[in-house]
Amino acid sequence: VEKEVLYSPELHKKESFYAYFIKQVLKFSGSTILEAKIRIDGSGDRAFKRNFVSYLRKELNSQDKVIMKQCKFIDSKSDTLIQAVDMIAGATRRSYEDRENKFRQIIKDHIEDEWNFS
Repeated sequence: VEKEVLYSPELHKKESFYAYFIKQVLKFSGSTILEAKIRIDGSGDRAFKRNFVSYLRKELNSQDKVIMKQCKFIDSKSDTLIQAVDMIAGATRRSYEDRENKFRQIIKDHIEDEWNFS
């Protein structure tokens, strides 16, 4: 997402940006994602973490459907899975910047849904 093209000043804040886009991805997954266990690379104070998780639970879960089961903040330095996801996200971002489209060709068969914000 090119953050500079976002209209909302609130979404220019890192915490709001991540919470909003995680909510959007999970909420509009077509019910293919249920009882998700979210792992977020990063840290923050206790109040931020509590507010972040509370926001996602309020926005995603209802009495009859649990989209987000759990949300944890993880230090990427000690978690190889988070490091791998970081590499995939970087490759995905590069695929949109690559004029020759070679990265895009590599990942195109693995894209299930795509939202373009430009």
